Amino acid sequence: MSKQQQPDIRFFSFAGKNAPKTVIQFDGDIYKRSVTMDSGVFHGSIFCEAGWFMKPFQKPTLKKHDSDALLVFIGSNPEDPENLNAEIELWIENDKLILTTTCFVFIPKGTAYGNMVIKNLTKPVLHYVSLMDTDTYHVSPAEATAAPGTYTGNVIEKYAPVDGRIPEAPEGFLTLILWIDGLKLKGAPYMEACWFHTTNDTGPEAHLHDNLDELIGFLGTDPDNPEELYAEVKFFVEDREITITKSCIVYIPRGVRHSPILVPKLERPIMHFSGGNGGNYYR
Repeated sequence: MSKQQQPDIRFFSFAGKNAPKTVIQFDGDIYKRSVTMDSGVFHGSIFCEAGWFMKPFQKPTLKKHDSDALLVFIGSNPEDPENLNAEIELWIENDKLILTTTCFVFIPKGTAYGNMVIKNLTKPVLHYVSLMDTDTYHVSPAEATAAPGTYTGNVIEKYAPVDGRIPEAPEGFLTLILWIDGLKLKGAPYMEACWFHTTNDTGPEAHLHDNLDELIGFLGTDPDNPEELYAEVKFFVEDREITITKSCIVYIPRGVRHSPILVPKLERPIMHFSGGNGGNYYR
């Protein structure tokens, strides 16, 4: 293992404790940032920021990234996890998407997207953005040039891997909500998302990936206090145990052994996600 890959607390971005270099800016109080992973936390990481849309808004501009991007919109009610409790309009090139369900939206590198409108919002919406090929958030102005219909299939709902893989977990611990990879949508990265509902003292077993760098997130679900996890998670990198009590994103370079994930304390459900810059998930 290289010097950069030595197990280290620097792999971890803790809400309220790290100072990222680049964050996503929204006007006013429509958005509350939870936690960011970028080059200010760990050089060479995958950029990711999580936060909450609190109010309706619109931003009539198109932009693009020099990286594949994954946008995530998750309803905040764990009892009704597929319902966004909002209507989101989002354009990808010349395709207008209407989002009302918890979903992933895949934006390929250099693709124009935006003109976002959030309306009919009755509960805050959890949102995170991952730029899979860079550790810095950067956007450029863009114009739509693709033919209509090119990107209508770039929205993925539900947890339905093509290979049928379902993780084992104690009864009542997980609600699986989203899965995307290159088998589900050509060119897309791997990512999955689920709710943790209870404490847990098992798995997954320690493992590593040689085909992707991975992001692993633990997000508190109180939009009024988005930095607070209201839980205790124990996570292992190589043989080092790290205790997590704040919303947190972990960057795991390929080849670094990690897990299990243990949850000895939990006061309210938390959101967990993992994703990487490979098209498919292998251990």
